[in-house]
Amino acid sequence: MMKQLKNQEQLFENIEKFIQFLKIQKNISENTALAYRRDIEQFSRFLQIKNLNIKNVDKFTVRDYLANVLQPVEKKSSIIRKIAALRGFFNFLVKCKVLIISPMDFVLTPKAEKHLPNFLTVGEINLILSSTDTSKISGLRDRAILELLYSSGLRISELTTLSKTDVDYFSGTVKVMGKGGKQRLVPVGDIALDIIRKYLKMRNDSSAVLFAGNKLQKLSARCIQKMLKKYLKKAGITKKITPHSLRHTFATHLLDNGCDLRSVQEMLGHKNLATTQIYTHVTSQMMKKIYDKVHPRA
Repeated sequence: MMKQLKNQEQLFENIEKFIQFLKIQKNISENTALAYRRDIEQFSRFLQIKNLNIKNVDKFTVRDYLANVLQPVEKKSSIIRKIAALRGFFNFLVKCKVLIISPMDFVLTPKAEKHLPNFLTVGEINLILSSTDTSKISGLRDRAILELLYSSGLRISELTTLSKTDVDYFSGTVKVMGKGGKQRLVPVGDIALDIIRKYLKMRNDSSAVLFAGNKLQKLSARCIQKMLKKYLKKAGITKKITPHSLRHTFATHLLDNGCDLRSVQEMLGHKNLATTQIYTHVTSQMMKKIYDKVHPRA
């Protein structure tokens, strides 16, 4: 029993060291660190049930975990992420000489399913924006958030960390801290900037936070998700839409109107062009629908 407890303590120490390594050396975000921690701790609980030490883990242990614990309940995308977390963790243990070889060297990662992202039409965007009551400060704030998400394609995590000083009204840009602590400047439309100005003027306070809650603290991602859900309902839109869908909408509408892929990649803060190319499939799909509808010999 004492030996088992000691093994557990050592495992959790190694998990902590790995997470710190990722934060310092790989510059990962807090959300990614949290997801990796959860994934590895889930595997550690499986080892505890099986009464196994980390040093006794082999490819068969991992395959047992994947087949009997993950596959019956997890989405394919979640399984791929969990495999990546375990692969990174075991490679770290090899590097630290805790293990001689990683069992993940003998485990294949399944191919990810390609899902086309959900997006809104221009008409639907206008319906949502017009659902806000801009005579009230909360409604004006919500309108400013929605305008900025659609105008600049920000991630929700990027939007919630914005300060007043991050918005440059003269150059029409917003300074964003993206994934991995990478900073970028993103264009903002005049309409969004005008709404943000009106909101801050009505707010009239000394808080540095751009979008604030009741106690002038930054809004949580959950709060913005609930807010969008409210306006979707008011606008009568039944599509499965999240704040991230506004980012998809931003990219899709830019490409639909002739923006080049490289520029969209820069604005979205994508590391790889391949990530941005998913939106070309969306626009091609739309093009085919229009073609089928209007061409006499389609």
